[in-house]
Amino acid sequence: MTSQFETIAIRYEGGDAANHEIDLNQLGLSLQGFARILAVCANFVETGRYNKQFDSLSVKVLAREPGEHQCYEVWATITSALSSGTLWTGVGAGATLLAPVIGYVLSRRDQQEMKLLKDALDKSLANQAETTGKLIATIEKMADALGPAARSALAPIGRSVSNIDLHEGATRFVSADETLKEHFAKPSASKFESTRKYSGLISEMDMKTGGCKVSFPDDETRIQAEITDPIRALPNNAYAMAFASQTPLAFMAKAEMDEDGAIAKLYISDLA
Repeated sequence: MTSQFETIAIRYEGGDAANHEIDLNQLGLSLQGFARILAVCANFVETGRYNKQFDSLSVKVLAREPGEHQCYEVWATITSALSSGTLWTGVGAGATLLAPVIGYVLSRRDQQEMKLLKDALDKSLANQAETTGKLIATIEKMADALGPAARSALAPIGRSVSNIDLHEGATRFVSADETLKEHFAKPSASKFESTRKYSGLISEMDMKTGGCKVSFPDDETRIQAEITDPIRALPNNAYAMAFASQTPLAFMAKAEMDEDGAIAKLYISDLA
């Protein structure tokens, strides 16, 4: 495996960390969060795509022995599973984008932080406005999904350490304190996508309540769903027929998304 990224130093500062110690449980939570954030962000920078399936990412995050500082430090090296000939060419200098993308994920995502991210993308993409816009939309979705990982990553703050910094080489690009931890601790409201067309297999259908489960082609996962379309109460309606025959049905639905960016529930409103 090769690496196109600089090693990321995760420094736990203050509190117990000043004596090179840290609460083991909090460290475990934090490293799991950082492992997901670094891997998902590096995979995006390398491939141009957001992939929430952790086990199928094109990169691997490895722990390395750190240097000596007045803190508790972990070094993370990111290696690529792709050959140089298969790397995404949409970003000319992918390695230089990793810190800005991670920095945006671990931020309040305000106007200033968006400007820093956009400037980094513009520089890497030679001001290709359309491509930059698409990538920013993907990064926003990715940052939403990585909220739980960010909460885990910052867990030691205020308990065993006072703040956590991320360094790339000699440059600190993230400095997280209790204020940022509180930002990520706020419960996130349910998010809904726009109504669109789906095609899936209906199972466990309740004719009275409209409750059912839906699975999609090439994915055995069954998703909770509710049919709100009033025709569901009619005899031999399309939903009941598709359920009875176990054949796929095209329908219109609004998806409720969970914290990981996956569909938590579908609200089926009409046939497609």
